[in-house]
Amino acid sequence: MSMYDVLTTGQMIDKLERGEIGECVQGDNEGEKVYYSKAPGAHDKLLVEHSLTHIQEVFNICDYHKKSFWIIKPNYVSFREALQAYKKGKTITCRYGKDFDGEPFVEDYNEAFDKDISFEMIIHGKWSIEGWLNE
Repeated sequence: MSMYDVLTTGQMIDKLERGEIGECVQGDNEGEKVYYSKAPGAHDKLLVEHSLTHIQEVFNICDYHKKSFWIIKPNYVSFREALQAYKKGKTITCRYGKDFDGEPFVEDYNEAFDKDISFEMIIHGKWSIEGWLNE
């Protein structure tokens, strides 16, 4: 079982939120990444980064996108950035290690910081912030 749902292009666009990255995992455009513009004061523009050229431009749906499949990944940040966001009331998530099925452990921290944080989590964990660009 994968930790990511495989989505059509339309499903990915509907579900993608600011701070997340849509990555094409199957199709002629495999490796493309789609995300919202991070520019301060910018309108919500979906941008695409092409896998071979790394050129970034506004995302326009083409015929080949109709046959593409995507996953949505969090935009990982440093532990320091996650902790600053937590202090501002955001929920933060850490993915680290692996369980017996090979899936990473996932810990969420919100108002009640009632779980321990290990050195492994601080050093090797992949931290993300829920709604981190929706301020």
